[in-house]
Amino acid sequence: MPELAGETRFIDSTFVKVHQDGANPAGGQQCQDMGRTKGGLNTKVHAAVDKRGNPEVLILGPGQEADISMAKEVVSSMDLEKLVADKGYDSNAFRAWLHEQGIDVCIPPRSNRLNPLPYSKRTYRKRHVVENFFERIKRFRRVATRYDKLSITFLGFVCLAVIVSYPK
Repeated sequence: MPELAGETRFIDSTFVKVHQDGANPAGGQQCQDMGRTKGGLNTKVHAAVDKRGNPEVLILGPGQEADISMAKEVVSSMDLEKLVADKGYDSNAFRAWLHEQGIDVCIPPRSNRLNPLPYSKRTYRKRHVVENFFERIKRFRRVATRYDKLSITFLGFVCLAVIVSYPK
């Protein structure tokens, strides 16, 4: 894969439904990034992509966890100048941590903020690249529905889908 483009990264996560054949791993579901939600068992794929939609970080998590719970883990392994994320990442603690790291932030404020923080709507509009990344890898049935009992096997197929679907 070529070098990542730019110093801006876009982060988000997506749900992946766990198929009933993959729902009973040895050692339990908690160890395999499966979590119970209203819709059944789910796994979340957290990703950080560059401006061309090339992934830099892919991490799995249980489906019931909030996006913000894995945000530091996703961001800490990257060298970046600007981070663009959706409202699910709007947290005072996360913003302060990013400021300490010297990272510029473009996150729209949640609707319940008393004093909404400013953000660049022009920069935020470019966040569609991370959504397009998820759409591209979810074209593969094995990624759109998790059939694998083990997280490492599922993550391997996610990586394979990234390689196969990489724009030429």
